[in-house]
Amino acid sequence: MSSLGRQMCLVVGTPRGLTRSVLEALLKRGSKVLFACSDRSVGSAEHTRLSSLYGPHQVSYSCIDHTSHLALESVFMRALDTFGEISFVVSSTANDPLQLRTQDLQGDLRKVERKLDSFLMEQDVSGITRVGHLATKYMGKQNGFQGGTLLNLTSSVELTGGRETGGCTVLGTTRALGLAKRVAVHGVKTCTVYQPTIDYPDLSQAAQITDDQHSPYSEWNKYSSYIREYTGYMALHIGETQAPGTAWAFNQGLRLEQVGPEDVPGTCGVANKMCFWLGCPMVTEIEQFNEVLAKDSKHVEDFVENDLQTEKIVDS
Repeated sequence: MSSLGRQMCLVVGTPRGLTRSVLEALLKRGSKVLFACSDRSVGSAEHTRLSSLYGPHQVSYSCIDHTSHLALESVFMRALDTFGEISFVVSSTANDPLQLRTQDLQGDLRKVERKLDSFLMEQDVSGITRVGHLATKYMGKQNGFQGGTLLNLTSSVELTGGRETGGCTVLGTTRALGLAKRVAVHGVKTCTVYQPTIDYPDLSQAAQITDDQHSPYSEWNKYSSYIREYTGYMALHIGETQAPGTAWAFNQGLRLEQVGPEDVPGTCGVANKMCFWLGCPMVTEIEQFNEVLAKDSKHVEDFVENDLQTEKIVDS
């Protein structure tokens, strides 16, 4: 795999918190990055800030609904058209807001909190499966690409045990996408990092650290900034160096530790250990559905090609 500094990277998710730290860490390593999120105000402001720091040719922004499969696929195609290839994808639901109804916030406070935790879990899992399919499709060796890395950034609610019973887990889904038999086919390594429970302040452009000699920070603010940047660099390090299908979390000392089934209090109702060792059966169903979509897409491409050839014959 090529050095991360020369890689063409796609970042999907709201550029705040850990997502923002990872995005900036990629740019500091020299990667060219296209990032996509649905919040136009946040995305545009971040694009302006990053372009002024790292150059307008290093970072691009696409405002799309990154929870829509079709919109997200268009971003992958734009990245291929812009870069020629994609070798590193960051998929983040760690900082995405929840879409709630009024009735979701009514009732007993404890039940509401468990319900919100469940919504976050569902959002994390659906993000991994959605981007996981597209990453294997547009980086996979089975489609003529070179393979690559998918790094998922999720909330840490799965590790707190406050959610309702039922539903797939981030850990099980990550393990499913990282099974050796699948990676051997498509060559895309999948890892997950849970966002740590630390403060990620939204800082002004003037207060961004670029190096030790050009820092507007006080000593305390500088320490806070280094912690923020450290988590971004370490998340990238996990994507580069760790085995496929592994999930990692920051402990209280901000050291990364691998997450196992015993660290996830809730299960999907089947058995979380089964997902861990054999892969989530739901991912297999999604893959079968996507195979049908891929075949339909191939039929459309063949039809278009034949149509173009017919036009050439008519013109001649």
